[in-house]
Amino acid sequence: METSLIERLDKLRYDLLKWCTIGWGIWFGTFILKDLIVSPTIISLATWIGLAGWLIFIINLIKFMKLRRELKGDLKVQAALNDELQQLNWFKSSEIGYSIMIAVTATLFAMSQFISISANLVTEIILYFGVLSGLIASLFYNRD
Repeated sequence: METSLIERLDKLRYDLLKWCTIGWGIWFGTFILKDLIVSPTIISLATWIGLAGWLIFIINLIKFMKLRRELKGDLKVQAALNDELQQLNWFKSSEIGYSIMIAVTATLFAMSQFISISANLVTEIILYFGVLSGLIASLFYNRD
């Protein structure tokens, strides 16, 4: 029974992480897109799509936090779900996200020598790709 509970919780964690990644990609991607597009109809459409992505992201983030709070009392299950391999996977995912942020920063810095880019847009792009790459790496390392 313990093994099936741990496997079920591990799958639930993977599914929540997958939907958080999809929600983040849609929400913040359309958020950046609104800065690049001038057409009011496309901006309106992007706003509604971004709102749907934001809802997906927030709902799954709340579920993720709720699951974490519920497991706080059960040390045996918590230890099984947060073993050395899981910690290594989180570390590698964070390292990939950080590396992507540095690469995007260097790319945008090189581009800024030839074209004018607003600081707000640069910050949004760095944040978007850094978080998205970390989430995708987490999905890759945590798959079955």
